[in-house]
Amino acid sequence: MVHVSIQHIIGTAALLVLVLSLAYAYQVVVTSVQISAIRTQMNQVAEYVAQSVSDIVSLTEFAYGALSSGTVSKSLKLPADLSGKPYLVRLESREGGCYVVVEVSGLSDVYATSPIPLKNATAAVWIVADGGFELSDARVKPKPYVYGGNPKAVVWCEKTWLEGQGYVILVGLGLRED
Repeated sequence: MVHVSIQHIIGTAALLVLVLSLAYAYQVVVTSVQISAIRTQMNQVAEYVAQSVSDIVSLTEFAYGALSSGTVSKSLKLPADLSGKPYLVRLESREGGCYVVVEVSGLSDVYATSPIPLKNATAAVWIVADGGFELSDARVKPKPYVYGGNPKAVVWCEKTWLEGQGYVILVGLGLRED
């Protein structure tokens, strides 16, 4: 009969715990580095979309004059994924400002926000964050969010007159149907 000493059992168990601990520590470090890289990319996408919104609001407000109406849209060239992970972009109003939010699908705690620079806008700017809105350009379909890499993704803007409010600039995300 083979006798295994207690020292061998304890040593083997300690060695297994050490190997598992090292594998877990390695996984935590790799995940942390990946999330850091994704956050950097998300910030770049959020800033790009925020600047695109600002550009199209300025174009609608200044180039098309006070009496014009209609939908103006700009195509968004979004990367297909962020470090291999799918993501979505949405607009939101909060704390008296407008923001672009970029979220990685499936990772609710990994997101980036960028304020939309609208300080020069003379009309009120409202974010339309639902898909049930109809635009004067029927080719553009408003959406509450767009997925990265979609070649039909656009930011749209429409100037409209509202009783008691005056001219209001509505802005949102959508898909262009050709």
